[in-house]
Amino acid sequence: MSDTCDILFTRGTVVTMDDERRILQDAAVAVLGNRIAAVGPTEELAHWRAARVIDCRGHAIIPGLIDSHNHLFQVAGRGLGDGMALWQWLGEFMLPLAANISSAEAVAAVRAGAMEALSCGTTTIIDNHYAPADTATTLAVAAALRDMGLRGAVARGMFGPFTDVARDNGLDAALFLHDTADEIASMRECLEHWRDDRIAIWPSPINIIYNDQELVRQSVALAAEFGVKWQTHCSEARVDPEIYERAYGARPFAWMEREGLLDQNATFAHAIWLDDAEVEIAGRRRCGIAHNPMSNEYLASGAMRLKDLRTAGATIGIGADGAAGHCMDLFQIMKQVIYVQRLALLDPIASNAWDAFELATREGARLAGVDAGQLAVGKLADIAVVSLDTPAQVPCFDLICNLVYSGSGRDVTHTMVDGRIVYENQRLQCVDGDEIKQQALDACRQLIRRLKIPVRGDGGPQASTT
Repeated sequence: MSDTCDILFTRGTVVTMDDERRILQDAAVAVLGNRIAAVGPTEELAHWRAARVIDCRGHAIIPGLIDSHNHLFQVAGRGLGDGMALWQWLGEFMLPLAANISSAEAVAAVRAGAMEALSCGTTTIIDNHYAPADTATTLAVAAALRDMGLRGAVARGMFGPFTDVARDNGLDAALFLHDTADEIASMRECLEHWRDDRIAIWPSPINIIYNDQELVRQSVALAAEFGVKWQTHCSEARVDPEIYERAYGARPFAWMEREGLLDQNATFAHAIWLDDAEVEIAGRRRCGIAHNPMSNEYLASGAMRLKDLRTAGATIGIGADGAAGHCMDLFQIMKQVIYVQRLALLDPIASNAWDAFELATREGARLAGVDAGQLAVGKLADIAVVSLDTPAQVPCFDLICNLVYSGSGRDVTHTMVDGRIVYENQRLQCVDGDEIKQQALDACRQLIRRLKIPVRGDGGPQASTT
């Protein structure tokens, strides 16, 4: 008797990340439609008949990686704005760029960032998109991610009215163009017009610290009405909770708890500077928090209380976080999850490779609300295949340590989303990668030249802005 499937990954080392955290040698994964139909030793699945068989000898078969927080449009400023602290980086570089980028430039940059992510084994992205955030551009970004084959959500960033906090901290008034009613009306329009099984749209008051409080309340209500999650930035800079408390008389999580805004549908980027009471609140309410260690290091923002938050009950994923992370390679970011914690706490056992890999897979899937992150029967067929035949992977005694410490997105040979191969052997399968690169290059050069953003050094003819 035989079973049939569409694709059979065979003869690989399968990292299941199932409840038993099994690693299976010489094993196979059968995919039928958009779900995993079987997982087990190759010989046990020998009776399966597949439309296509992919020989994975010398490779690891892993769950697709989950990017819990990104700003793909920020690829337009890759490598620029170096040497600034967070508020300066925002006020002098990124927010002026965001206020002046066109819809076409933003979509071109989004597609370039998504291309890099897919090539690195990322299958789900929560893209916190805020520039431009009009309805047409938001829907165009969602369509771009859908057409490239990704899963995830566009968390539409809303600035709302120009608050005293934003004004006092030197933010660009050009971003605060709409009152709360208009922002919520546009958000509703996006939610009503978009329908897709893989890409959702979430409300995203852009930052609790300088957003109008009524915008936050109505955003959460809108998310509940449409049955989606919501995301915001919170307490990324050390001064953020103090700024908020001076303005409103309470720290951010204390205010949100009092307003009844917190549950498992609330997701936050960063949440670095939480006090003990806020950690307890985030855990008790089962909030999701996207840990962005690469950008936190780059901007010297601080180290998140990872162990404390996980112990309290919060769901933690990891994110690339746009231009401040500089790359979409979650293998690089998994390393930093560990290194940041060990250095901040001066404790070599503060975090480890298994912790980081779990945040990038099954925990990230919980945060994103997708039925993935594991190679187990019935789960969505979001899978990456990673070569173990590179110089950096030899020898291999502990596979998870090798993947996290020595691995790279460059080692990924196949990326599958929803049962479909979307990246294979350095080529995108759903769209023209060469066209995406050229469009992004042209659009980003035009943007940086128009904004007169300083470019140091000689990046070669492709990087020139003159």
